[in-house]
Amino acid sequence: MLRFPTHSLMTRYTGQTPQRRAERLVGVFVGAALVASIALALTGCSTEVAKPSVELPAKFAASTASQMEPEAAWWEAFNDPVLTDLVRRAMRENRDIKIAAERVRAARAGETISRSWLFPSVGLSAFGTDRSTGYDTAKKKGYPDVEAVGAGLDVSWELDLSGRLRAGAAAADAEALAAEHGVRGVRLLVMSDVASNYFTLVGAQRQVDTLRAMSAMQDETLRLVTARHRVGLATEFDVERAQTDAESARAQIPPMETVAAVARHRIAVLIGDQAFSAASIVTSRDDQVVPQARPGQPAELLQRRPDVLGLMAQLDAANARRQQAAAEWFPRLFLGASFGRQNLELNGLDLGAARFTNVAGLLAMPIFNAGRTRAINEVAESGQREALLRAEDGIARALEDVENALISLSHERRRSQSLQMAAAAADSALDHSQSLYNRGQIDLLPLLDAHRVRLTSRLSANESKTRLLLDSVQLYKSLGGGWQVFEQPANPTATTAADRPPLS
Repeated sequence: MLRFPTHSLMTRYTGQTPQRRAERLVGVFVGAALVASIALALTGCSTEVAKPSVELPAKFAASTASQMEPEAAWWEAFNDPVLTDLVRRAMRENRDIKIAAERVRAARAGETISRSWLFPSVGLSAFGTDRSTGYDTAKKKGYPDVEAVGAGLDVSWELDLSGRLRAGAAAADAEALAAEHGVRGVRLLVMSDVASNYFTLVGAQRQVDTLRAMSAMQDETLRLVTARHRVGLATEFDVERAQTDAESARAQIPPMETVAAVARHRIAVLIGDQAFSAASIVTSRDDQVVPQARPGQPAELLQRRPDVLGLMAQLDAANARRQQAAAEWFPRLFLGASFGRQNLELNGLDLGAARFTNVAGLLAMPIFNAGRTRAINEVAESGQREALLRAEDGIARALEDVENALISLSHERRRSQSLQMAAAAADSALDHSQSLYNRGQIDLLPLLDAHRVRLTSRLSANESKTRLLLDSVQLYKSLGGGWQVFEQPANPTATTAADRPPLS
């Protein structure tokens, strides 16, 4: 790094006038400005701004309602007030969201630090000197007694004529925006986790109710078979078969209760509470509505997915870092000045107060640093390419997530309809079998088979209904919406890359 001092001037009791000093500095500053302006132009032309080149389809392949945008507050589409209340409480109290918000705070502070280098730094300094060895000693050795007290104002500034500091500030701004998108991604994850665990809890409770009803029926059947066996109307095999079915139905209840308890505990933590307080979470007994799929356009998906928005912001930051690294090849111009007043006393003689001025300029540029500047540019270029690949991969994965969710929801909807019809048919068959058995037209074995078919059909229908709700939540999660509802009304930092001015 070669350093060329452009000027250094010190004025005390006598010296050049400010006009004379300014004249001598004009030529230096004009030349430095010309060199740096050329560097700025070369820097802006030599760095390429990377942009994703992923081709977006006109609509999703698995959807026919591509023109209809998804709901913003999508959890309200299920018509469950308990779920709505839990989601809103989680948005206020969830700890992960608060942690992500602190990361945004730190990122914005880092942006302020980076942008501060664009402006002059002003500081206040004070000094005092008291060197006294006694007059006789000083006279013999020739050392004077000196007492000096002064204060000054110091100004330093790096003129960003090559754009290096502005590129660093732009990178910090993009990184802070990526952190904000990270908060939105956490919000989306939390609200989808709340909805998924809520529907898991509702589904497990529904299964427990069904299993308990079926278990009660099996116990009643066992009681009747045992009574018939006492009078010789049923065999020992019939009793053992009925007892097996009763115990099997009862054994299925504890696993479902465990699923319900775990889901309730997870919801409690998601809303900022503790697991031991989970008993206060009471679900709605109304049937939840599964909303129709409304994925919207693929191009609009990229404006809703926080992860994609964050990757695009990281790409903007990498582009800025690339420009910042390219500016390392060019000279830097530093200016410094000190202004102040000093009182001086020499051997007891008060020389009075004097003003002092010190103005200096420094032009520095790299000549040889063992490949460090080239390595800095290679690191920045590699980071730029990695950010580009991550952005393109994020877009492709976002489209894949929506397509998978649409397919799963569509197929599960058809499956659920078939299982609901099968469960209704099994209920009718059981009623008919019970009637025939009461009239003595069939024996116990067909009746028990009808009970088992009904149990299996009803459990499968309940499981499919829960799966359908979970697939619907997964679709909304893949679409990336919902976080907009909880944005601040006026957020000046929530800007996209298109809203920001170019770097050069």
